[in-house]
Amino acid sequence: MLFYSLVFLKFFVGFVIVIIHLNISGKTQLSQMTPVDFIGNFVLGGIIGGVIYSRAIPFHEYILVLMIGVFLISSLNYISKHVYLLRNFTIGEPIPIIKKRQFLMENILAKQNKIDIINIVSQLHSQGIYSFEEVYYAQIEPNGELTVICDPAEMPSVILIKEGSLRGNELKHIKRDEEWLQQKLIDLDINLEDVFIAEFWKNKLRFILRSGELIEQENAFDKL
Repeated sequence: MLFYSLVFLKFFVGFVIVIIHLNISGKTQLSQMTPVDFIGNFVLGGIIGGVIYSRAIPFHEYILVLMIGVFLISSLNYISKHVYLLRNFTIGEPIPIIKKRQFLMENILAKQNKIDIINIVSQLHSQGIYSFEEVYYAQIEPNGELTVICDPAEMPSVILIKEGSLRGNELKHIKRDEEWLQQKLIDLDINLEDVFIAEFWKNKLRFILRSGELIEQENAFDKL
């Protein structure tokens, strides 16, 4: 009886720790989870499943190992969020596959992307788009979903700055460089470190500052 009580206690404590971790990290839905979260949850599940039936591992060591696992997952998520290169490796970036009605074969055929064109066709059909002929722009999001634009006037926005960090790859999408964006910041008297998000859409720059203030510039390409 004592053995089963200890198994129940280990399982209950492990379950509580994982639930608290998910709530603190804000990753309570599958759609919110990154690859780091998925792998980390497998690891935590392995710890719980491998220890609850073992008499050899003391209870306090079991808790300590679980806390180490939670700390490691949280640390990797934090670093991935703030270090662009690691984010690109662990979470990924959107992969454009069609632009101006042209297939981007370099992206489609790249081995690391592993794009299944039949799956892409299925996703198009599920969105009510029945031919590639209708597609002006399409990209695969980091979570595997497909974003499709049929009207050239409704291209998605581009995030140029995230929490004070310039996003060089996104600048390339709009055929501009970091010097151009730095000059925009100077013109608008904005410090880079004060920017939470900078968004470019329909030739408009929008800077959302950490204070919540919104600064906009119309016709961003015309004011070079």
